[in-house]
Amino acid sequence: MSSRVLTSWLLIIGPIGMMVIFAVLEPLIIGMVDESLAPKERILATLELFNDKALPGYLINVSGILCMVGAILGLALLGKSLKGGGAALGTLSSWIFIAVLAIPVVSMGLSLTANEVFADGSIDTAVSLELVSEAVFLGVPLFWGLGYVVLGLGMILEKGPLPTVLVWLLFLGGLGMVPGAFIGFAGFLIFLVLVLVVVTSGVFLLRRSD
Repeated sequence: MSSRVLTSWLLIIGPIGMMVIFAVLEPLIIGMVDESLAPKERILATLELFNDKALPGYLINVSGILCMVGAILGLALLGKSLKGGGAALGTLSSWIFIAVLAIPVVSMGLSLTANEVFADGSIDTAVSLELVSEAVFLGVPLFWGLGYVVLGLGMILEKGPLPTVLVWLLFLGGLGMVPGAFIGFAGFLIFLVLVLVVVTSGVFLLRRSD
């Protein structure tokens, strides 16, 4: 399998799998909590939901994070593939995406530990761990968006390997995603648009001849 084909499949499967798991399967199987609750009450409700369905909850979390990691790794490989005028920025974007990879992994570890501690009866410790997990994960949109900006700019300078419209959408979407990380639903909408752009980019790369 060539690097281009691997990158393509990661850009297609990763984002689609992530959205299906977290936006569809998790609410259907695990359930949802009231987001208007105070942070501690919301965290406690989340832990109780997971504790009632520990095995499916574990499988959903691990699968979803793996898909997220796959999507980010695909973007890192795409940045690394730039060889022309955008090579330096492409490499920089790949470093940013590799750094982003650590955030969901650490956050998931904290969250799984919190659920184990909660099951053992240490409720206050579990709530604290889950709060830290959420705080760590807040860094993902900011740096993911920065990665999009640098990658998009690198491909603009290189004039490839994606169509101009996709490259500009990555760049502009990344610009919107950085502040969007702090403005709730608007940031989520920008993220959804970028998911579609990334999947489309993966399809385009897969269909392109070497």
